[in-house]
Amino acid sequence: MDFKPRIGITSFSDRQGTSDYFCVGERYCRSVSLAGGIPLVLPIGEREEASGYVDNFDALLLSGGKDLDPELYGQDPMPGLGLFDRRRDDWELALLAATRKEGKPILGICRGFQLINVASGGSLFQDASLRQGSKAHRLEGYPLDRLFHSIRVSESSILATAVGTSSIRVNSSHHQLIDRLGSGLRATAWASDGAIEAFEPIEALDGAFLLGVQFHPEALALNHKPFLGIFKALVAAASSQP
Repeated sequence: MDFKPRIGITSFSDRQGTSDYFCVGERYCRSVSLAGGIPLVLPIGEREEASGYVDNFDALLLSGGKDLDPELYGQDPMPGLGLFDRRRDDWELALLAATRKEGKPILGICRGFQLINVASGGSLFQDASLRQGSKAHRLEGYPLDRLFHSIRVSESSILATAVGTSSIRVNSSHHQLIDRLGSGLRATAWASDGAIEAFEPIEALDGAFLLGVQFHPEALALNHKPFLGIFKALVAAASSQP
């Protein structure tokens, strides 16, 4: 039987009626499966449990969701900040650190992209309106599986290799943007207003795969083949783990 790497996908907590659930968008799982991996939904745990979780997957996918607590990057809440879940923030920061320590591949999408930046010492604009010259990055009710705006992608970057082009239209459903880029990261894609749409490590000293994207490739991968390439790149990196 061919080996299929296990891709751990972070979840969010949700209350329905009188019960609490850990949830993840279906399209994350379907995209991983289409790319040849096995999706594993990870419940929110305690920080000290993170290393034990990492032992049981081959790569980590940090999924989208609520805003991050601005205290994590040294700010008080500002107008435009949405809801945040500090329990999830702390858990995913611990999970990210443990995964990086083990040198396993990591893909961050939207909130996950922002979390990696903050974990690396970067900061965020709590709302796009706080960034001078920012254009619309989200329209209320606009379908996530439809293309929204173009981005420019650095040639020879992980993202350009994955999608096969240096210019591509993406979807967009976020109101926070990267302000200060985290240490050890380099921007590799930009929207027309200059907002950072992707990053990777400046130097992959341990050879580990790390990619962060602000858009949502999981919502496009089923009908727009270039975006499935992002998940194939993650699965390929996970498959090459010792």
